[in-house]
Amino acid sequence: MYKVLIAEDEMLVRTGIRASIDWEKFNMYVVDEAADGQTAWELYEQHQPDLVLTDIKMPFMDGIELIRKIRDTGSHTEIIILSCLDDFSLAREAIRLGVSGYILKLTMTTQEMEEVLKNACRSLDKVTKPKSSSVAPVNIYDVLEHSLLSHLTYNIPSLSECLSTLQEYSVTIHPHDLVTALMVVDQYEQLQDLYQDSHGQLIQFSLLNIMNEILTKTGSGLVVHESGSRYLLLFYNEKETRSFHLITGVLDEIQTVLKNYFNVTPHFCISEMTQDLSRLRILYQQCHLLEEQEFFLFPGSVNHYDSSWKTSLCQALLTRTRHTLNTFMDPGFTSGFLLQPLEKQLKEELSPKTVLNIFYDSYIVYLHNQCPSDDDSYIWVRDFLQALSACKNYYEMLEQFVAHAQKLERLSRERMSCSREILQALQFLQNNYNRQITLNEVSNLVGLSPNYFSSIFKKELGTSFLEYLNRYRIEKSMKLLQNTSMKSYEIAYACGFSDEGYYGKTFKKFTGKTPNEYKKSCVFTTSTE
Repeated sequence: MYKVLIAEDEMLVRTGIRASIDWEKFNMYVVDEAADGQTAWELYEQHQPDLVLTDIKMPFMDGIELIRKIRDTGSHTEIIILSCLDDFSLAREAIRLGVSGYILKLTMTTQEMEEVLKNACRSLDKVTKPKSSSVAPVNIYDVLEHSLLSHLTYNIPSLSECLSTLQEYSVTIHPHDLVTALMVVDQYEQLQDLYQDSHGQLIQFSLLNIMNEILTKTGSGLVVHESGSRYLLLFYNEKETRSFHLITGVLDEIQTVLKNYFNVTPHFCISEMTQDLSRLRILYQQCHLLEEQEFFLFPGSVNHYDSSWKTSLCQALLTRTRHTLNTFMDPGFTSGFLLQPLEKQLKEELSPKTVLNIFYDSYIVYLHNQCPSDDDSYIWVRDFLQALSACKNYYEMLEQFVAHAQKLERLSRERMSCSREILQALQFLQNNYNRQITLNEVSNLVGLSPNYFSSIFKKELGTSFLEYLNRYRIEKSMKLLQNTSMKSYEIAYACGFSDEGYYGKTFKKFTGKTPNEYKKSCVFTTSTE
């Protein structure tokens, strides 16, 4: 039998795990327990256990150091970490050191814990059995990747060989209600930055375990990492039910967990349902036909493949676009200059580049209708093109079009409704924003008292004199951050701010970012290529 050592500083957790598991079922027995890392290491040297369950945060020696010392001996002991979700950053080192799984303390059911132990037992069995001429993966996720995903992608190995390999690891794909779902994590780069996980190893480890727990709990299928932000879920039933109800519940739970704990949303591409295992590769291809249009899929959406999926997608895009634009723009304009070209293009081909050109052309027409000064036109066009080129999906493009069009409309409305004195003041601000300007100076210029000038300025423009001046200066500084190598303090002084600290606070108030954060996020694009 395999010897198990439990290292956990919380007695209730330690006792609960020991008492809740039928260890004999896994050909295991608990040889000892430890309440701290140092004691655990001493017991490890004494007993040489086959499996160690260890907490990460423990007194005297933490779990990371314990794992490192075990690995330094050259031992292939299976190690499972006992973790909480707030241990996420600490788990990075544990993964590098070769842990084979984790048990989520206080939330995992006995059944879910037994599934983790079952995988560990398989790995131990592989080590103790005579080695064959080929080295088989010892992790179930490796098996799925090397066998199932390889079959689905390249048809090598064959389906029968793939199923046979999976059965060796006690994985049986039942030929009922077969559905494949490709999950893509939206904001994946944001998640990598948050956890400083450039290779995605920690994210992959955590998401696979979390999704496997959900699938094990419902008994509905399996999951395998495809690449980067993509995960393939395979659903099936032991008996035919022909219902997507269970699948929808699983996807909802996955979305909830990823939103609550990682603040990201996945979108899904789901195949048709079949009762024929030989169609497995066709289902997989259906998912990828949908995912090829990732640019046009709404973040967090659940997309189903059927014979009319492309038509449905186009209708959804046009409906959302029409509703968004008609809330603030003349329907006659949006119909003639944007919606009609979009509808024609989307029916012919879903092309991000062509759609970008349509948004760009429509914006040029709208720009001329609003009649900004010739000096400003180049800046407006350049800024819009830069924003459009940075968009990762259709909906971001739509948002950028609306934001820039609304800004144009607001400027046009201000010019039309402003009195002669306010127009004169605005012209003065735009010509002199780069030096110190006082309310008294501007009010004297237009021949009004400071109090009366402030009153009509707020009434006509909807904002105070200082707010308007700061906003104008910040917008000018944003252009310098985008297109020059000037330092932040140099830009602050060039735009009329006498104090760099005040500039930084004001910049963050208007943009939500510091000047340096904004500069790093800017990538200027000079063409639509």
